[in-house]
Amino acid sequence: MRRLLILALLGLLLGAGLVALIEQDPGHLLLSFGSTTVETSLWVGLLLWVVAWWLLAVVWRTLRSALSARTAMAGWLGGRKSRNAEALTNRGLISFIEGNWARSRKQLLRAARYSKAPLLNYLMAARASFRLEDLDGMRRYLGSAESVESDAVVALELTQAELQLSAGRYEQALATLVRARRNADKHPYVLELLAKAYSCLQDWDSLQELLPELRKHQVIPAAQLQALELQTWDALLARIDANTDDAEANLSRLWQAIPSALEKAAPLLKRRYLQRLVVLGAYSKAERILFDSLERQWNGDLVCLVGAFPVAKPEKTAKILKRWLEQQRHEPTLMLAAGRIALQANLWDEAQQYLQSAYQLGANAEICVELARLRAAQGDSKRAQALLQEAVTLCVGDLPALPLPTK
Repeated sequence: MRRLLILALLGLLLGAGLVALIEQDPGHLLLSFGSTTVETSLWVGLLLWVVAWWLLAVVWRTLRSALSARTAMAGWLGGRKSRNAEALTNRGLISFIEGNWARSRKQLLRAARYSKAPLLNYLMAARASFRLEDLDGMRRYLGSAESVESDAVVALELTQAELQLSAGRYEQALATLVRARRNADKHPYVLELLAKAYSCLQDWDSLQELLPELRKHQVIPAAQLQALELQTWDALLARIDANTDDAEANLSRLWQAIPSALEKAAPLLKRRYLQRLVVLGAYSKAERILFDSLERQWNGDLVCLVGAFPVAKPEKTAKILKRWLEQQRHEPTLMLAAGRIALQANLWDEAQQYLQSAYQLGANAEICVELARLRAAQGDSKRAQALLQEAVTLCVGDLPALPLPTK
């Protein structure tokens, strides 16, 4: 309150002094412009000058407020369009998930113009076009996506490759993925798609070269990756051509290239390897590896190979089988193997006992046919015929009752 009184007093004193100054000497101001002159006192001129500047300030503020209001209106309208585009994009995605491809594409394209992320709209529109089998539209919208986001080339190529793989166009997908692979370190998903393309094309050599990168980037779950590795190596082993001179050497080199961890985790690979050795006629090598493996660790998948090829010393091998039968459960597969080894050793009675025991423990088509062959050689054609009929039934199931011609 005291400060306000002091200011008021100073204002009065200043005003009184200014009035006294004006009365003492009003001054003289003359303005001339062309033939026009304006004459007034200095103090009136100063007042007019202040008023003119005040009017200019008022006009400037009015114009700026109008421009700000227009900008705000434009921003509000733009925000509204952006919000509407976002809502329409969401509806388009929902339509896509529901399987309404045509409606989804229409909604996504309508929203793309005002969307903050038009790349998503065009990519999903391309996917919707693919679902509608509109391949020209798919390519067109992928091009639109590239035009709005030039840095998303790899993402576009991956999308295109996914669609090509879904359509079964594996060679085209592979060409697209080879182009995209230049940035595999930043986009490891390309490796997963490459693996799928190679697998569909059965290009096992290329897939084998890709396996270390798949393991490095961990783009595939461990169990799925191991299954893929097994499939690849198994196909490579099965592909060894037995008609070439260096087939056995090629098979050995390929077997040595298989990671030891994978070999231990997958006895089926060893089974495939042994089967290829048998096909190549390398019986002694197959016998040594097979029996060494079974002595170290029992495996039912390998037992079925015992007796499936000639062994060097059947009598000695028959004794090994007897020891295994004492140590292991009396499994049908082991009984079948013992019967086959007994046949190689010309031990007919033992072979019949083993095969009959295998039949009783769990008859399957293979056991029935093996026992039928022995029965037929012994002259029991009736029993052999019955066993063959049982083997057929085990393979194809019971045949329907149909009328047949009589003699």
